[in-house]
Amino acid sequence: MDGNSFQRLPVRTRWLTEKDDLERVISEYGADLEPGDTVAISEKVALLLAGATVSTLDVHVGREAKFLTRFVRPRPGSRGLSVPEKMQYVLQTLGRPRIYAAAAAAALTRPFGVRGTFYRVAGSLARDIDGGRPPYEELLFPPFDQSEAAKLCAELDERLGVGVAIVDINDFGGSIRAVSARSLPAAILANVLADNPLRQRLSGTPFAIIRPS
Repeated sequence: MDGNSFQRLPVRTRWLTEKDDLERVISEYGADLEPGDTVAISEKVALLLAGATVSTLDVHVGREAKFLTRFVRPRPGSRGLSVPEKMQYVLQTLGRPRIYAAAAAAALTRPFGVRGTFYRVAGSLARDIDGGRPPYEELLFPPFDQSEAAKLCAELDERLGVGVAIVDINDFGGSIRAVSARSLPAAILANVLADNPLRQRLSGTPFAIIRPS
């Protein structure tokens, strides 16, 4: 990659909960961190440990959300907005005009084989919201606000002495939500993590150490 190569070291941890502290977890399981390393943290875990999740008990699903979920075609391994609580949260946050515009655009383009129009129009919240399924049936994970994610990365960078990035990567692609000053650039991280070495859901690898080699 541009003449450079990188080691990717997924880190397996115990099962983490919202009671854990992110800095302590990284320090505990990343004891062999070296200068020049970048710690790539799963966005879902960062949200959970930062207390930025939403309880499904606080989302009161209406008929409108239930109706709209009937038209969602989830990708394999993902329920997407077919979860009524997710659809309700997106409706409340983005507003009806945007969601109905996205649904209309999807209906118009789908007969021509165009996929993903709904999410392109609705935006990243609709595309990236997670949760509402095992093992987090009772929680929703809206995507991190970029400024908040950048602030968290900067704080961890200063305390740990290495680069920190919050990443949202899955088997269908993903994005780099934020990076710190000492982190590898987002474009390089996106390439290094493109095949999703953190894996999904129950793998127990909430972060990985990316090390130039």
